[in-house]
Amino acid sequence: MDANVRNTINEYFKSKPIQKAWVFGSVARGEERPDSDVDILVSLVPDAKMGLSYFGMICDLEDLLHRPVDLVVDGDLLPFAVESANKDKILVYERATKR
Repeated sequence: MDANVRNTINEYFKSKPIQKAWVFGSVARGEERPDSDVDILVSLVPDAKMGLSYFGMICDLEDLLHRPVDLVVDGDLLPFAVESANKDKILVYERATKR
């Protein structure tokens, strides 16, 4: 995976209600093409509400990464895609725990 993709996602989610983020799909496998989207699976911090900010995050990430983004909240992945995503996923962000 391109280090720029990893670093951009990591920095972006620091200010969002995201607990963890993984990239999966062709980008995670190193098989992306110029027209490939970036598939991102996220788990939310406890009690987080996404609402319309979900769409804002997609737009922001697309602007930052210069390609389409498919942002999926953990638990909302379509059943047929779960096994493949779990096999491919690479952790790119984890919120620091407060001490």
